[in-house]
Amino acid sequence: MVRSAILSPIKMTATLALLCMAAVPATIAGAVEHPLGPDAVATCAGLASAGVGAMQVDTATMVEAKPLSVADSGPTPASRISPATPRFCRVLGHIDAADAKAPPIRFQLNLPLQWNGRTVQYGGGGFNGVLISGTGLPPAAPFDGLSPLARGFATYGTDSGHETKPGEPPQSFAANDEAFVNFAHAAYKKVRDAAVMLIERSYGIKPDKMYYMGSSEGGREALTMAQRYPSDFDGIFARVPVINWTGLQHAGARAGLATMGDGWIRPAQIKLVQDAVLAACDAKDGIADGLVEDAVGCRAQFDPAALLCAAGASGDQCLSEAQLAALRMLHSPYRFSFALANGVSEYPGWGVSGEATKSYGPTGGWTAWWLGSTPPALPPQPSNGIAWVFGGGALQYIFARDPNFVFANTVLRISPTGCARSPR
Repeated sequence: MVRSAILSPIKMTATLALLCMAAVPATIAGAVEHPLGPDAVATCAGLASAGVGAMQVDTATMVEAKPLSVADSGPTPASRISPATPRFCRVLGHIDAADAKAPPIRFQLNLPLQWNGRTVQYGGGGFNGVLISGTGLPPAAPFDGLSPLARGFATYGTDSGHETKPGEPPQSFAANDEAFVNFAHAAYKKVRDAAVMLIERSYGIKPDKMYYMGSSEGGREALTMAQRYPSDFDGIFARVPVINWTGLQHAGARAGLATMGDGWIRPAQIKLVQDAVLAACDAKDGIADGLVEDAVGCRAQFDPAALLCAAGASGDQCLSEAQLAALRMLHSPYRFSFALANGVSEYPGWGVSGEATKSYGPTGGWTAWWLGSTPPALPPQPSNGIAWVFGGGALQYIFARDPNFVFANTVLRISPTGCARSPR
C-alpha cells in the first residue's frame, strides 16, 4: 500500500552495504581526552535545566562505575552480559512531538568523565518501543570486551518515539502518522542533533567523529541514516540489516496463516525435521558433526516428503499432509503480485538446517521465529512465533493501518510456490 512506502526495502548494492559497515575502531590513535567540566558532578546536574524548543532533559545524574557481570539466564546470550562501565553522567530526556496525540521521543545520553571526542548512536530492535540505553556491547562483540562507553565514547539511544506497553501489539504506535515517521527515520536524526547540543554544552566542543551502529532493525536504521542523513555520521555499522522490511513482514504473516490449525508443526516435530536435514546433508563435507556445510546445496538434497505419515499414522515421528504443505511453504520465497518501488518483488524462503537451534533461552530456530510454542492465533499472541507476531501485526497496523483489520475477512491466496495475492 502507498502508506508503507517509507518502510519499503532499500535497494542497496553490495559495495554500499560494505562501505556502511565501518565498525567503531577498537583503539583511538592520538585521541585527545576532554574532561566533563572542572566539576563533573556540577556539569552533569546542570544539564537537567537544558532544553531547546521541544527537546527537554528530564534527569541528569552521575552513575558510579560497575564491573562486568553475567546473569544466570536471559532471552539471549548477549542479554546476560552487563559490560563494565566507568563513572559517567546519564542524561534522560525527551523530544515532544508536533502532534499532541503522538508520544514523545525518549532518549538516553551517556557522558564519560574523560571523553575521547567521539560518539556512538545505538540502533534498536524489532519495532522498538524500548529505550535503548547505549551502555551495552556492540552487536556481535566479544562478551569480555570493553563497551564504547568504557573506551571513552559518548553513547546514546532512543525508543524511536513510542513506548510499547504490556498487552499492546508492538505495532500499535503506527496508527499515528508522526509516531510512524519517527520510527521510520526521523527519531534517530532528532536524537542525534539533541545529543550534539548536549555534548557541546557539557565538554565545550562538538564531536570530532560520530558513528551509528545497529543490528537487525537497528541495521535498517543504520542504512537509513546512510541514505537519508549521510553527512551526519562519519561511520556506520549495519549488522544483519532488515533491508527487505516489507517482504519480511509479509512473509512472516504468510507463515502464520499457513501454519494455523492443522498446518502447525509442533516443537517435537521441528527436531524431526532437523534430524532429517542432518541425515541428508551433514556428512556431505566428510564430517558428521551436526553442521551442514553447504546449506544452499542441501535444499536440493533434502526431500521433506520422506517425513509424510503413512496412511492412518500420526504423532511426532512424521508430518501430516497439511504440515508438509506448510513446511514447503516456509522453504519457498514469498512473491508479491507486483514489484515494489525499487523493483524488489520477493522475499527468500527460510533455509535448511538449524531448525531446532536453542538460541533464545529454552527455544530457538523455528520455534522462536516461525512456529512458536503455541499455534498461531488471531490476534497474534506472545507465545506465537516472532515472524507471525511481527508480520501479522504489521499487516494490521502498518499496511492496512486499521486496528480492526480482520484476517478472516481477507482474501489471501497462498500456493506451495509462495505466490500470494495481497489482502483486499
